[in-house]
Amino acid sequence: MHPSAPDLRSRPHGAIVPAYQAASTLAGVISGLIPAISRPDILVVDDGSTDGTARVGEALGVTVLRHPANRGKGAALMTGLLHARDARGWEWAFTVDADGQHDAADLEGFLSMRPHPETGMVVGARARAGTAMPWHRRFSNATTTWLVSRLAGRPVHDAQSGYRAYRLDIVAALPREGRFEWESEALIRASRAGYGIEKVPVRTVYGDQGSHMDLWRDSARFLRMAARAAHQTPWTR
Repeated sequence: MHPSAPDLRSRPHGAIVPAYQAASTLAGVISGLIPAISRPDILVVDDGSTDGTARVGEALGVTVLRHPANRGKGAALMTGLLHARDARGWEWAFTVDADGQHDAADLEGFLSMRPHPETGMVVGARARAGTAMPWHRRFSNATTTWLVSRLAGRPVHDAQSGYRAYRLDIVAALPREGRFEWESEALIRASRAGYGIEKVPVRTVYGDQGSHMDLWRDSARFLRMAARAAHQTPWTR
């Protein structure tokens, strides 16, 4: 936090919602964002859905970009970040998952941030202890966050959180493709490129939403990414 810096509310910004098979939850997510972010500044990236996800976004008057086939969450995020930087001229983009597991009220914490000039990313950090987060997710989150922090050379606060703010001039440092491992790799790459990582607290929200994550396949992708990162640069404290 940098007291003399302008807050993110005063800088050109918008929200990116990567979405796959999210027709049943997307309207609620968009409706939650609208009080804080105008419809034209909400960007949905439909990652090859077949359930009418894009139609939901279009009916609500937000911009929808579409992948003809599913390419993964990371690819959807990169499509949105590049569009936000190159076509919209935003300085910052907030990313919000389409499954309803992020509380739109927590966006106020991001908007009020006064990040340090060297900060490239603000992570919405969830509490683990004493929350509704299932035990296996608490374990996974703690383990992943520890490992990604070691690889990044600094604390990353919550490696699995998709609720984030990206400073858009860091996009060149980020991977162009990826699935669920992309968000962890983005933290590592941003940190190694010299950008700071800050955090804001966000609520832990769990309902009856399903997950598109394949436990074994996506875990293997994460481990391959971590092995590449460990090989490229020594771990640091």
